[in-house]
Amino acid sequence: MYPLGTVLRSRYKIIHPLGSGGFGETYLAEDLDIPTTPKPKCVVKHLKPQNQNEALLKIAKNLFNREAETLYRLDNIHNQVPKLFAHFEENGEFYLVQEFIDGHDLSKEIIAGQPWGEAEVKKLLTDVLEVLEFIHQQSIIHRDIKPQNIMRRHQDGKIVLIDFGAVKEIKCLETNTQGLVTSSILIGTNGYMPNEQANGKPKLSSDVYAVGMLGIQALTGVPPQKLPEDPVTGEIIWRDRVNVSDRFAEVLTNMVRSHFSQRYQTAAEALQALTQSTPSPKPKSDRQRSASNRKVMVIGGAVLLGSIMSLYVVSRYFAQSPAPPNPQTLTPQPQAVTPKPLSTIKKFSQLPCDRDQQLSSPPTATGKPTHETSIYKYYGQINPKTKEANGRGLMLFKQNEFQYYGDFKNNKRSGCGRLSYPAKSNINYYLGQFESDEIQGLGYLKLRNGNEYRGNFANNKCQGEGVYIFTDKTEKDGLWREDKLEGNDNFSCKGPSASSMPTISFLSLKPS
Repeated sequence: MYPLGTVLRSRYKIIHPLGSGGFGETYLAEDLDIPTTPKPKCVVKHLKPQNQNEALLKIAKNLFNREAETLYRLDNIHNQVPKLFAHFEENGEFYLVQEFIDGHDLSKEIIAGQPWGEAEVKKLLTDVLEVLEFIHQQSIIHRDIKPQNIMRRHQDGKIVLIDFGAVKEIKCLETNTQGLVTSSILIGTNGYMPNEQANGKPKLSSDVYAVGMLGIQALTGVPPQKLPEDPVTGEIIWRDRVNVSDRFAEVLTNMVRSHFSQRYQTAAEALQALTQSTPSPKPKSDRQRSASNRKVMVIGGAVLLGSIMSLYVVSRYFAQSPAPPNPQTLTPQPQAVTPKPLSTIKKFSQLPCDRDQQLSSPPTATGKPTHETSIYKYYGQINPKTKEANGRGLMLFKQNEFQYYGDFKNNKRSGCGRLSYPAKSNINYYLGQFESDEIQGLGYLKLRNGNEYRGNFANNKCQGEGVYIFTDKTEKDGLWREDKLEGNDNFSCKGPSASSMPTISFLSLKPS
């Protein structure tokens, strides 16, 4: 583990570790070569093969170079795959420098015991399959699709597919008794991994299976590992747990067929079935399947040939409350692979913090506060050793009458929260995501005149895609920059008198 402040290659300064495991360490770093303040953040992945055998290191180097080539190729064709900025080798150890994704993974949204609706799951599957379609077009198999490897980017709410996992082979290369180099690891996660992948023979349709299981997990609220299988056919039993349309159930069933030949063969086929009126896959002959499989670049399991990838881009230390992505109605479209876009008002009808019923009616402060300064009163838990507020709490500002109720992390508002504004403000409250004491992510502003803005925020401002909804349900949607609607600088998401609105005093909670 590198100490904080270490500079790699005279350029990448380690800020703090993001994670470590059997495959190496991951760090958040600053790129010192970029002449901006603050310096842009990036992620450095440090990989160390356990075995330093010369033949093994040679193969690891070839795998590492193929990994980098594949990553460079992917980030050139799709902006929902993190960019690879650099890769280098020093003293038999390998380094990847990648784009830092400011967001949260879907394990914060897909929660056991909290099932989603059909429209919400359709939208999720569409979002994931659209990204996966580009990856499959490059004959690349992801092999480890699960909620933890799907990020929702705070900037625009879009899905980003991370951690292709195959770089783990570098760490686990070893030599057998005959001196041959082998890999001892099987890439994939139980419950999302179909039979052929568990047997070391993944296919493009293996990814389709994983996406289907993701959808069933969201629908049922049951982790895939806990769903029963038919003892005769081996098929997953899930249909009796939910109330969904027969057509959508058929699409999901075809995605998670036990035998790969009965599934949609690629993400494009699954996406087309999801957006068209006929969901059944077109069966392929054995010859067609054989020809297709020969073209696939298998990058994992027991197979060491092919490109390997690692997209360890994590900001999971941002606590987020669960909520599904945006609902949508499927409309049959002949020959269409991508669905028609939703109106923005539907897209933001349900946001990540909407499910948190506690935020709709914050508690009333009673008794002695946990901590009090001349600026605020704080009611909530404080760790007696670290003097830090973590978890849910209530903060009352004395001078400007703001009130915050929601999540705290390391003395800062981070997660889901509700900020109530003073009575003299034309804004009633904001409910949504916070990050490091700022309104950041997805949420909505409720104005006192009944209008509201729903969508993306950054640095306490409406920033990105969003919609302003009037009380009569008419709307103004589009891209917002610094609270203003692009193309209409006179229209503010915060209402007509936003310019005179008092500024929020965002001060970190620092108990003495």
